[in-house]
Amino acid sequence: MRISLGLAPYRLRPWRLFRSVLAFLAVLYVVCYIFIEENGPATWMMHTVDTVRGRAPPRMSPPRPIMSLGPRVPCYGPRGQLLSNSSDDALTSAHLSQKYPVPFAGSHEELGLEKSWMSPDGRYGPYGFGEEEKSYSRTVVDWDTVDWGVLQNDCFALNAHRFTSEATKFLNSPVRFAWKSAGKVPEDHQWTDFSGSRRTAIILRAYDGYDYKKRDMQHIRSLIVEASLRTGGEYVVVLLVHIRSEEFNPWNSPEEYARAFEHAKIPKELQSIAVLWNEPLLESWYPETLEHRTFWQAFQPLQLFSHYYPEFDHYWQFEMDMRFTGDAGAYLDAVDLWSRKEPRKQAMERSTFFYDPTVFNTTDEFRAAVDEVNRGRSHVWGPVRVREVSPIGPRPPTTDEEDNFEWGVGEDADVIVTSLCADARKSTTWIFRGWVYGFRAGKQGPPRYFCPPAIQRGSRALLHAIHTLQRRGLRIASEATLPSFALWLGLKISAPPLPWYLNDVPDDEERARWMLGGPKASEDGFGKGDPQWGQPDMINSPQMSSTFWWAGGWPGELFEGWLQGKKTQDGQPMYPLTEREGELYMPNLLLHPVKRE
Repeated sequence: MRISLGLAPYRLRPWRLFRSVLAFLAVLYVVCYIFIEENGPATWMMHTVDTVRGRAPPRMSPPRPIMSLGPRVPCYGPRGQLLSNSSDDALTSAHLSQKYPVPFAGSHEELGLEKSWMSPDGRYGPYGFGEEEKSYSRTVVDWDTVDWGVLQNDCFALNAHRFTSEATKFLNSPVRFAWKSAGKVPEDHQWTDFSGSRRTAIILRAYDGYDYKKRDMQHIRSLIVEASLRTGGEYVVVLLVHIRSEEFNPWNSPEEYARAFEHAKIPKELQSIAVLWNEPLLESWYPETLEHRTFWQAFQPLQLFSHYYPEFDHYWQFEMDMRFTGDAGAYLDAVDLWSRKEPRKQAMERSTFFYDPTVFNTTDEFRAAVDEVNRGRSHVWGPVRVREVSPIGPRPPTTDEEDNFEWGVGEDADVIVTSLCADARKSTTWIFRGWVYGFRAGKQGPPRYFCPPAIQRGSRALLHAIHTLQRRGLRIASEATLPSFALWLGLKISAPPLPWYLNDVPDDEERARWMLGGPKASEDGFGKGDPQWGQPDMINSPQMSSTFWWAGGWPGELFEGWLQGKKTQDGQPMYPLTEREGELYMPNLLLHPVKRE
């Protein structure tokens, strides 16, 4: 008995074969385009699936007013006395008759910084500068008996009532970092998981075998006392130490971590604030980015720190070769307050210009000049849309034309940059301009801005979002990471007018090289300056050195000249130092890079 299914025999006709082959080649082309030509994985597919399945992160509501934390309760310093009662622990600012030098760019007045003059002893005397001299008038401290972790936590305990319940003391033991496969923490955090602690972590980047010289230790002590202890615990200083040696695998056992810790040769007084990391740990968490070296991905350790230590609202990344020549805590307070007051409108545009105090009396005048060349519009209004990123920032309350520089005022900045920014797609000098991976945006990549150096502050919400997106394979170079991701996510960026000087009073030609006409000369609403000035063989670049830049030897020469009392060949103090009764005094600055003595 035969059962007929009623199916005619299938004949593969040539035209059908041709169509099938053509379809296969088309699919293959698309796959190659995504993975090769577009230089990255199909991260956009994950983003699309998240959106369809309702897993995209929610947008933030308009921020609430930030309330005052109340009076700071005095804390104990390294001499065992309350800092409020100890003259030996106090900074000494001199009152000089000399006119305060006008910064080449930025402004003390507009930023809210004191125009202080400090001698080396007035600045670093409380932290051991000159303690070997007979003339040292302060109580000498046995620094090996000081435990900065305990002092910071004791200070927090005295001030705990000022913070929210999310705020906790910082402990580097037990070790929190672990392989991703260990499952000690969730793979991802969302901004909705936290309500805020009102505390900021200052992450000092060091590495195994770092030679902690006297100048380094005096700088670190000053940072802890002024930013953490004198603010009532609003900041916590952490030493994040890169274990470069492949001999150690700190995440395999507590014993291995202890071996690596000993190998790092961390000074005794800093051991309770030190946390180790290495590149294999980053590879464990971010395998899709393919690159984990600090030269390319300086913020990955900071991202992972925020993931394992989410009890902070913001995270400053500091390098060991920077120096505050005035009160570091007061400087950071001023930067924080200024950035909170800055409106979102045209913030990206303003970050591409230097604030020129010889042209503008106030930052309001500067803002008006940038607004004029932008004709009241803003290139960035809400998130800059890229296919791979779901925005999380609040929706604009109105259009950019209707906004009177009100949106964002009173809101903490998610990114604070410390120098000039520029469009990576237009740069001809930035060596990382083509280093972009994982985006379907053509060979130029998505809109992105770089702001060297990588001394920047990032919010918890931003760092957690970058953590998730980098786990999916998105990557750009270090100096573009925080500002660019913030723009795509719809978060706030700020570039405060930090004051800095050149190594002499510039003539008109040199000033013109730096300023390039300012806002009035802009053709597209953005500045023409190049954050990469200082590279060899650059044509028509400025010739003079800056006290704060991504590279250069002048900040270190100035710093050491100040501490050692050196003068120029004609017997004058190096600019912008001044002299009184044989002692050199430094204005209130942030110096970088200060190379090793």
